[in-house]
Amino acid sequence: MLPLSQQELINIANEFGTPLYVYHAEHITAQYKRLTDAFTETDTKFFYACKALTNIQVLKHIKNIGCSVDCSSINEVRLALLAGFEPTNILYTSNGIDFSEIEKAQSLGVHINIDSLSNLEKFGKKFGHSYPVGIRLRPNIMGGGNLKVSTGHDKSKFGIPVDQLDKILALVSTHNLYIQNLHIHTGSDIKDVDTFIKGIEVLFDIIPSFHELDSIDLGGGFKVPYKEGDSETDIALLAKKVKEAFDDHPNPNGRHLQVWFEPGKFLVSAAGYLITSVNVIKRNLGNNFCRYQQWLQSPDTPHVLRSLP
Repeated sequence: MLPLSQQELINIANEFGTPLYVYHAEHITAQYKRLTDAFTETDTKFFYACKALTNIQVLKHIKNIGCSVDCSSINEVRLALLAGFEPTNILYTSNGIDFSEIEKAQSLGVHINIDSLSNLEKFGKKFGHSYPVGIRLRPNIMGGGNLKVSTGHDKSKFGIPVDQLDKILALVSTHNLYIQNLHIHTGSDIKDVDTFIKGIEVLFDIIPSFHELDSIDLGGGFKVPYKEGDSETDIALLAKKVKEAFDDHPNPNGRHLQVWFEPGKFLVSAAGYLITSVNVIKRNLGNNFCRYQQWLQSPDTPHVLRSLP
């Protein structure tokens, strides 16, 4: 539970009106610190998956605590730049988009992951070795809380299937592509940390084929509790197993590999309240109805990022 009392929420609502989103900055900071404290023995970089929450004040806070940002669209990239992120701290991972969006991301100087052979070929023809790029792979691993949030299984639309490695390498060779990163993401609500380790094992079979890698991206999807008693991803155990995996499998190309993660709701899902006011209560036989203020998404809708003791 967030450390906000009912009276504090009422006071904020009285000050700013309702409907109102309130976000707790310290909770976001504490969640990020859980990650950085756990991974002290591994060179790790965290990119906040901003599709979880793109409020500009939250993005500014994410930047201020030292976290980078992961974007799923070019407009999220623009929003991240507006929030003050440096291009080198912005990761853009596309899925099924027109190549022009990738061209725009390249012009903005951000990290890029490409998830289709067709766009990888277009990128190679236009940029060759002049701009580093990452490849999103589909590891054919079933992970996540349920099928709807599983993105790495063998029927998923996300990523280039690992069994098409020969086609990837042909494009890399033909266009002299500079492959800087290999990326996988198996799903959301992942409780079992061994799911991430299975992904690492898949990547270790592929890493020797890429001689200019700087990083390995294991995606996100950490499970968070939604109610009291819910389980969550054991971050300390994950950090331990990731370190052991990389210690046991040094890069045969001799290059140091930084590990990337993309936490989204892990940072923000328990950091906010939506405060509304009840307009009408109708008491009928068998059923009671409460009518709340209608939520309108408009530039005038207030959002508050509060730092509270």
